[in-house]
Amino acid sequence: MKRFTALLAVFAVALCCLTACSQESELRLGTGNEKGMYYQFGTLLSEEAQGNAEIPAISVETTAGSSANLRLLSQGFLDMAIVQADTLNDAYNGTGFFSNSGKYTGYSAVAGLYTEVCQIVVPADSDIKTIDDLAGKTVSLGERESGVLQNALQVLDAYNLQETDFTAEYLSFSESATALEEGRIDAAFVTAAAPTPAVANLADKMGIRVLAIDPFAVNVLTKRHSYYVACTIPANTYEGQTTAVDTVGVRAVLVARNDIPAAQIESVMKVLFDGTIPFAEKLNSPMQPQIDEATSGIPIAFHQGAANFYGDNNITVSVMDEEDEGSAVSASQDD
Repeated sequence: MKRFTALLAVFAVALCCLTACSQESELRLGTGNEKGMYYQFGTLLSEEAQGNAEIPAISVETTAGSSANLRLLSQGFLDMAIVQADTLNDAYNGTGFFSNSGKYTGYSAVAGLYTEVCQIVVPADSDIKTIDDLAGKTVSLGERESGVLQNALQVLDAYNLQETDFTAEYLSFSESATALEEGRIDAAFVTAAAPTPAVANLADKMGIRVLAIDPFAVNVLTKRHSYYVACTIPANTYEGQTTAVDTVGVRAVLVARNDIPAAQIESVMKVLFDGTIPFAEKLNSPMQPQIDEATSGIPIAFHQGAANFYGDNNITVSVMDEEDEGSAVSASQDD
């Protein structure tokens, strides 16, 4: 009887462990630095999801950005992350910045959240009028391991400019804003939903201009890299910015580890798209996720939980097997 009781106890403990392993008690969400839009978006999602019994607590983690998020996600240090579509494409396929490190896999797409705009900011009284004028200047390209850095290098390449053509700094949004205000740099690249708080705060302190990307370079970027889209920063987005600015943008994508339970991802998606969280209003930016845009521009297959949610809304997507380390695919939406 004692042996039987002991066996029952061992079985009960094992069952509890298996149950615990099948559910996440906390979802670690990789974002970016505390002044960036990823962090603000993730924080709002975390706060508004509190009290939802179907979703574990969401712990918002600060990181260096998209590249770091994908590495940490692949290595199991994060459960979900917000990343740029272009960086996601390269990490999953071992291209671009990831040519030397190889592929980072083990995760799948959840949803495209909003469009991030490539912005090149200079002081209003600067003699820098075009991107060509950046040559010989001191320019912040964004933090190392960030999607901003990749965008900056690709935009510059469209103008036949390289890092050696100027003095490069690798600063966060807030650091770039401070450096511009203090005159330590001449320009800064920022990729984020516009208006971006760090840029808006800077515009309230000093005059700024946002450089346009000319039509030829826009065409080069959209043809060379499928994840770029042409977009415009409307006039008066920032204080003193009286004319619209043509540029390019990429999608911000929520991704999750393949082994996160489908039911939990489905519940997260319900919160994202049911309209109860006023992202655009609270973040003062056009960042409200729209389900009819959620699968466009996504370079990898989707999590099963996301596919379940899309299926309930008559949208068909390619699904990533939990064990699949497969290649990139394109999602499709039913008419």
